[in-house]
Amino acid sequence: MKKSVAKSVQQNLCCAICLRTTGMVETPVIDIVYGLHADALGITKEQFTAVAGGMSHRKRPTTLTELTEAAVFLASDRASAMTGTVANLTGGIIVD
Repeated sequence: MKKSVAKSVQQNLCCAICLRTTGMVETPVIDIVYGLHADALGITKEQFTAVAGGMSHRKRPTTLTELTEAAVFLASDRASAMTGTVANLTGGIIVD
């Protein structure tokens, strides 16, 4: 899909980049989702967050600030050569 989106917007000099990240616990939706998963496993939300973050090479989830900084860079002229690609911000949880 990312390649078809990139091709369709190419005429408008726009690039299509997917930002792949871990669940960011600073966001309300992920806060709720992590709580539901924790309840299902019979552990606290903090324990679930630690387990989920521990799966990355950095031993923590991606932060909202890190996602924002990557998005700002990818939207800038400095990343103009990038299109139809995935920016992997999972800290190694998913390997592209």
